[in-house]
Amino acid sequence: MRGIFSLLLIVIAHLMLLQLINQVQFTQIELTEPTTVIPVSIILEKAPVATQFTATPPTQISTRKNVTPARPVIVTQTPPKPAAQPAISATSAMPESDPPAEQLVESSAVPALVTRVPPSASYLLNVIRTEPKLANPYYGAGTIRWNHDGQHYTMQMEVGLDMLFTTVRLYDMQSAGTIGSAGIKPHTTIETRRGKSTATTQFDYDNKTINFSADTTIIPLLEGAQDKITVLMQLASIGNADPSQFQVGKEITIQVAEEKEANLHQFMVLDQVTIESKLGHLATWHIVRPPRPGAYSSRIDIWLAPELNWLPVQIRNTEANGAITTQTIRQINED
Repeated sequence: MRGIFSLLLIVIAHLMLLQLINQVQFTQIELTEPTTVIPVSIILEKAPVATQFTATPPTQISTRKNVTPARPVIVTQTPPKPAAQPAISATSAMPESDPPAEQLVESSAVPALVTRVPPSASYLLNVIRTEPKLANPYYGAGTIRWNHDGQHYTMQMEVGLDMLFTTVRLYDMQSAGTIGSAGIKPHTTIETRRGKSTATTQFDYDNKTINFSADTTIIPLLEGAQDKITVLMQLASIGNADPSQFQVGKEITIQVAEEKEANLHQFMVLDQVTIESKLGHLATWHIVRPPRPGAYSSRIDIWLAPELNWLPVQIRNTEANGAITTQTIRQINED
């Protein structure tokens, strides 16, 4: 009997143990079942970065509650620092060297300068030339002849130095052409220098080219182009048309043809100054064309006298080697 009673107790104990195990398994299912219905897949689709999280279900629930709606909509495809790009473009647009000819022409053409050529006149000038290695200067005489009828013009410039019993002609240049809306329009320029062959420059307005006898190079002709002597009268024409076009610091760009090339020359209005001459004190506007590396090495200073129809009353050429030639008006005869 005792053996049967003990067996019954063992069976009853097993039954109670099985019931307890079933209760525990049910409790575990209650804990894990909500995890299977949590929309984890939806979170993964909206925010792929959530695929990193493989923690226990309570951690997943906590992560889902802390994720804000703004996080998934962060746009990472937009270029970084978009505001920095304009600054880079502005910096790179700044030229490190001289700007191209086309840019200079555009900047000088806005606004356009009006011109009115001075009356015909003939000039006599005193010439002084100094050289770095010579103690005494050279003296000589120069002449500028400017004639026009309102439609056509001729201009001549001569420079010579006095040498003991004779005068040596250093330079002779003649120019002929027409007068248009942009001022002086050279057609043919002939230049003769001591010790050099005569050079001729042709301005072809039909084909818009500049041709040289000393070289086969053909250069595009720009509006308002001048030769080395008519540029003096072109500057005078600007002041003669409207004095307000001359302001301190103003830059005027003109294409100037000479011998084998035609570069853009940049003239700057420096200031108003009174100079001494054989005609007395003359109030002038001082204009300078500084050297420009790669284009021209000399400096040219020009003084224009408003009281004399803005004619050039003093011209100075400073060469790269230090030699200076100054021409100052001595006599002027208006025709």
